[in-house]
Amino acid sequence: MTFSKIIKVTTWATYTLEGRMAFNLENFQQLQALIFAVEEINANPNILPNITLGFQAYDSCNVLQKDLEGMFQILTGYSGAIPNYRCLKNIPVAAVIGPYVSTHAILLANILGVYRYPQISHFATSRLLSNHMMFPSFFRTVPSDAFQSQGLAKLVLFFGWTWVGLLAVDNDYGQQGIQVVKQEIEKAGACVAFSETILMSLPDRNAKHIVKVIKDSTATAIVVFSLPADFLPVLEEMLVQNITKKMLVASEGWSTSTLFIDHKFTDILYGTIGLGLQSGLIPGFRRFLNKAHPSRGLGKYWLKLLWEEIFTCKFLEEKNLTAPTEKPANICTGMESLESISNNYNDISSLRTTYNVYTAVHVVAKALEDLKNCCDAGDLCPHRRCPDIWNFTPWQATPVKGSLDLQRGPDPQVENR
Repeated sequence: MTFSKIIKVTTWATYTLEGRMAFNLENFQQLQALIFAVEEINANPNILPNITLGFQAYDSCNVLQKDLEGMFQILTGYSGAIPNYRCLKNIPVAAVIGPYVSTHAILLANILGVYRYPQISHFATSRLLSNHMMFPSFFRTVPSDAFQSQGLAKLVLFFGWTWVGLLAVDNDYGQQGIQVVKQEIEKAGACVAFSETILMSLPDRNAKHIVKVIKDSTATAIVVFSLPADFLPVLEEMLVQNITKKMLVASEGWSTSTLFIDHKFTDILYGTIGLGLQSGLIPGFRRFLNKAHPSRGLGKYWLKLLWEEIFTCKFLEEKNLTAPTEKPANICTGMESLESISNNYNDISSLRTTYNVYTAVHVVAKALEDLKNCCDAGDLCPHRRCPDIWNFTPWQATPVKGSLDLQRGPDPQVENR
């Protein structure tokens, strides 16, 4: 019997890279972590016994409007949004996991907070989201940028760089983050040589202007607060203009991304330092990842995209799902083995964002376990009356401080202050 849905409103399928649509292996790995965690919980008789945890996955393609559309579809239960109505009465929504980007998370948190639907993001780090009065039902398994920004400033000052350039993407994540870095650097007596913005509204992200400023500046250290896909055009332009003698200081958004493993960026990125999210281990996860196959399992469309991307092939029964590559595509037979390859999809050596997704699912399960056993805890049921586990209101499923360490910063725990 399906009891609740964990809904992941985030982007994990495609990004526009170098003029073509490319399947994002890391983001798909995060979706697989959600599926793995749900199956792990359902198979464990000690977690929510006699209750089946379900989920609904929604790919927003990193578009704000689609995030909003997906959220209303989830809250309503049908494809057409009907505000204030929930049409699927027998399947309560336990929580929303995501979105990935802070600006998108803020948009959804403004609405979900009205209904008190628990929302747990695995990557939205904007310090604005720490305001629990504005976002009463928002939680996250990553620390606020208030910690990271101070850390980046201390990192710069530790190496004695007193003439520093700043570069940030033009969203809540980038602008709020870089503002604290600037304040901390100037408070310590160092100076900001320039502060430029990566414009997401422009195809080239304003790269030509940014790189010209970097080239003309005498500053050798540059703090970059950005996500990988938005910083990529700047790196491409630095390559064109042969800008190599700069020290880049990376925010957690791109410091450990495999998007830049292409050797053509080696000279530019050599010596780059930065902060990264804490990693964790998920036992049995690699075996689960390698069991994926386009003919079976959940998300067959995405699995076909995965297959074509990894094995550079296409399926005969339908047109190629990914854009043509420079190399001629082979025919996908389905006999290819994920065990034979090692890439960003099945690499589990340093699970960071993926581990935070996995943690978020277990956080929801723990909250539901507390709800189910609330009379034992004594704090959720006045006069010893427990909420009905089969018919609870959203706020009753909110993770409580008694079940989670909400005050720990860099550890993969929920943080909402």
